[in-house]
Amino acid sequence: MIRALALLMLAAPTTGSAAEFEWGVGLDLAVDLGDPGIEQGKSNMGIGPVLRAPIRWIPHPIVAIRADPFMSIHSGQDRVEWSQFDGAVNYASEDHWTLLTQMGFSIGPEVSPWGEQKFAPYAGTALGLSFARHWHSFKGASAVLMDASANDVQSGSNIDPYTDQVAPMVGVHAGVRIQDLLPFAIEAELGYNVAFMRRASLKKARPALDAARTAYGFNPLRIGINAVFVR
Repeated sequence: MIRALALLMLAAPTTGSAAEFEWGVGLDLAVDLGDPGIEQGKSNMGIGPVLRAPIRWIPHPIVAIRADPFMSIHSGQDRVEWSQFDGAVNYASEDHWTLLTQMGFSIGPEVSPWGEQKFAPYAGTALGLSFARHWHSFKGASAVLMDASANDVQSGSNIDPYTDQVAPMVGVHAGVRIQDLLPFAIEAELGYNVAFMRRASLKKARPALDAARTAYGFNPLRIGINAVFVR
């Protein structure tokens, strides 16, 4: 990859001008494709919005280093397991409501061989980390998970047992940039990320039940648009 970038930089003309920094705002719709390599039951997150703030440092007209702080929300299902009767009987729930919220940051190289053109395609890859929280709404049989000393079951605003974790991710993206039509550039973009949500213990759950959310693959495909401003 590094050798290919070097060849592109040597072959490309350097007479064009390029901004040293760019910043923007992006909005995506993303859907979790799941992970066929992991037996994850009904664990899957549906369609949700992703808000990004792409920032680029451009050392050469066709090469950039791009960073993306982001926030996302997805609702769906995960699998929660626990045990009762001193561990003698195991239970699981996959039909409760789950909300996944993430705040994170990714960074990586991006290339745009025809960056000076009115319609300029580009592609890149990135590594990142996110802080992920899985919020739950337990009812029926799974309501046994709620610790009475930490939960107010009579309150509609009670936060049922949840999990927190830091999740690594890797992603690729490609898009086309439309320039010179507006005071800012517009980018239409398609991306795909791969993340592994490891097994995590539930907070605010009854300690004796040893409750945990099982591991699953969170692999969202996203499509969206960026507005980019040159500094």
